[in-house]
Amino acid sequence: MAEQEIPMVNPGGESTMLGHWRIVLRQAEEAARVGRFEEAYALASRPDVADHHHAVQFRSRLAMDLIARATRRGAVDDLAGAIGDLDLAERMGAPPDSLAAARLSLADRVAEEVRTDLDAGEPAQALERIEELARHKIGGPALRRAREIAEAWQGGLAEGRRGEFGRAQEQLDRAERLASGAGAVGAQQAVTAAKAELEARQKAAAPKVEALYTALSEAKWPPILTAAEAVLAIIPEHPAARQARARAWQQIAAIGPSAAALWPGRGARAAQAAAMINPAPGPEPEPQPAESPAAPEAEGIVWLSGEAPPRPAHPGVVPPARPAPATPPVRPVAPPRAPAPHRPLARVEAAGPKGRFLLWVDGVGGYLVCMDDRIVLGRAGPDSHADVPLMGDLSRNHATLIRNGEAYLLQAHQASFVNGKPVVDQIVLHDGDVIRLGSTVELEFRQPSPVSATARLAIVSRHRLPLAVDGVLLMAETCIVGEAAQAHIPAPALKSPVVLYRQAGALWCRAVGAFDVDGRTCASRAPLTLQSSVLGDGFSFSLEPLGSQTV
Repeated sequence: MAEQEIPMVNPGGESTMLGHWRIVLRQAEEAARVGRFEEAYALASRPDVADHHHAVQFRSRLAMDLIARATRRGAVDDLAGAIGDLDLAERMGAPPDSLAAARLSLADRVAEEVRTDLDAGEPAQALERIEELARHKIGGPALRRAREIAEAWQGGLAEGRRGEFGRAQEQLDRAERLASGAGAVGAQQAVTAAKAELEARQKAAAPKVEALYTALSEAKWPPILTAAEAVLAIIPEHPAARQARARAWQQIAAIGPSAAALWPGRGARAAQAAAMINPAPGPEPEPQPAESPAAPEAEGIVWLSGEAPPRPAHPGVVPPARPAPATPPVRPVAPPRAPAPHRPLARVEAAGPKGRFLLWVDGVGGYLVCMDDRIVLGRAGPDSHADVPLMGDLSRNHATLIRNGEAYLLQAHQASFVNGKPVVDQIVLHDGDVIRLGSTVELEFRQPSPVSATARLAIVSRHRLPLAVDGVLLMAETCIVGEAAQAHIPAPALKSPVVLYRQAGALWCRAVGAFDVDGRTCASRAPLTLQSSVLGDGFSFSLEPLGSQTV
């Protein structure tokens, strides 16, 4: 006869039920019978029955059943299910020896899959798989050998990407020996192929690296940029080439007599500039009295008309006018100094002004330019402090874009997605990624130029900024306006690019030939304020400063 629940009344008047633990355990056994092990464990662990000896025995049997199911799942390549069962069995207090044996058996099975990755020449994928298994305590001798091979192999590839071919060869030799000792014939052959490819790259890179150092010794920035790009095409993480490329792109605007011939002339303005930059032979100019120290970039600027304005102390602040000398001297262009090899890219990008301004390019459109390394995306409104305020259903501080060297991170504070996938904390952005903030606001992230960390945001949904601009620029060291696909601001009618760049605490403009800045004509390059107007042969634009609450 089934056991009946007999109500009892204790002396204090509280009622209990005899056999209550049996009902709970029956429910747990039924859940386990149909495979709902977590539910069964939760029932058998309830505080009112957990200490009963029948519940303790049931949890022990349940743990062993889970280990058995994990073994069956591993046999049919259900790795995720097997790992989940073993983790749950451990929480239930399964015997350590039984758990260790099951995990070792599972590791031996997975080791074959890892070896397949190595045979295919994918050491990074093999390492990722091994590390994921280690987080679940899945390991064994076969996986340890595979890890040693993959780590040596991956280390050799990383050294090769930096141009450290000697250390790369040592690491690949070690990976080859380890693969041979483990009997991994496929992996050994793949490492041998990687060594041959490394030797070919070393031979191809040697003359290009030599050409780069030759260009650096001559301090000619256009050849330096070309040579650095040639090296990085073969050795993508070559430190000296990366630093030289960043430095050359900053200094490329310093077109002096030695480099002017590399850039095509444009019309009468270019002829006038060439005549001023390359004067006819004559007596050397008299030495001028020493002035207050100026930035290296200021040397060699040629103003063709009007007074050369003093270098602004801060962008957007117009300096007071000062009387022009009766006969303004033309300073010879000083050759730029060779870049310091140890200067990191992050410091190069940090130079120059900060903040925001509006850039209005005639015939092209308007852009909100943000120069800080951290840009807040959020809802527009009087109480918003967002750098990019969007008229949509967003938080005031919805997400932050962070520039880190040449890369950008999206840090999510509220619901954010990249290419449809939710951002849990932060994610690295790539050219062409679509960012969705909230449920409807969508932005396209573009980083068109391989030689500049500047990026562009285009609003692809129906939302807009409070100001009628065509896009947002995240300006690093340079901003290119031109017809090429690598331009940050596309201008199809512009035959030669115009470059805005940050240097020596100020914003500068570089263009081919001569152009006017605030009514004064200059040759090739000139400093700007955030209130400047620029007029050139086939282009014109103006800048407008923004305060923290303007947009």
